[in-house]
Amino acid sequence: MAESPFISVIICTYNRAEYLQDTLKSLLQTDTAVDQFEVLIIDNNSTDETPDVIQSAIADFPKIQIKHIKESKQGLSHARNRGIRESSAPILLFLDDDITVHLDFLATWVSFFRQYPQASGGGGKIHVQFDDPRPTWMSYFLLPLLGYHDLGNSIKKYPSNKYPFGGNMAFRREIFEKYGTFNTQLGRIGSGKMASEEKEFYRRLSDNEGIYYVPNAFIHHRVNKQRLTKTFIKKQALGLGKSIALQMQQASAMEKGRQISSEIIKIFATFFLSMGYAIGLQFSKAVMLFKFRGWIWQGYAMARADQIST
Repeated sequence: MAESPFISVIICTYNRAEYLQDTLKSLLQTDTAVDQFEVLIIDNNSTDETPDVIQSAIADFPKIQIKHIKESKQGLSHARNRGIRESSAPILLFLDDDITVHLDFLATWVSFFRQYPQASGGGGKIHVQFDDPRPTWMSYFLLPLLGYHDLGNSIKKYPSNKYPFGGNMAFRREIFEKYGTFNTQLGRIGSGKMASEEKEFYRRLSDNEGIYYVPNAFIHHRVNKQRLTKTFIKKQALGLGKSIALQMQQASAMEKGRQISSEIIKIFATFFLSMGYAIGLQFSKAVMLFKFRGWIWQGYAMARADQIST
């Protein structure tokens, strides 16, 4: 009888067959023993060639445990929660469907959780890979919207104001048994841009839970031309604002105070960063930072109006 895997890789996907194909090719050519991991691909109602891509991967890598699971409830949080239920390993690793990894990627995560028994979870380094030229108006400070996440080159606990990004994060199973799963009212739904399901989840965790940054668990997040538009950035910002409003509705007075303080600090930071770009004659970057912050507040106001009307 085969031993249970040590790590379950959960990839949630929706209509990204071409990217998913490259993701699986990159991931499945790992140098990690095949009995150490399983791969669960949660197909969230894709209407493109996603099923064919998954079946090809199963045929090309017969020694690796690959499961094609269809989740009919639309939404990233629904898909992630389905992955949690269907997985069998003590470590759950969540990856986006448009990433590439190095050969030692899975081995790095396995080694981390074995060497850090006190760690409840972790997040890996993510750099952005542009498929098209980066727009002149896109500053470094907007890159996290595209998945960029880099806190340096050493393993360390996350500070209180930072947390792993959803495209490359891993947890011990008992974390979900203890604190629950992802909030299905938050997170991307189809082509919609609601967000903050990860942040809301981390806020539920006790301060005693050790969540670590793991730089050698390094991926590249691919960005296509559709994400390099001001329309995409606006949708992201509006979705973020709506998510903040939803979280504030459910938050305690102390949590609301922290959120308000955080947003005020971000407004001042936006002003100083924009002034720096303006002084450097990079006016398009300065303008976009102000627009981004304004769109967040617009999304928040829209959600609050909906809450009041209902």
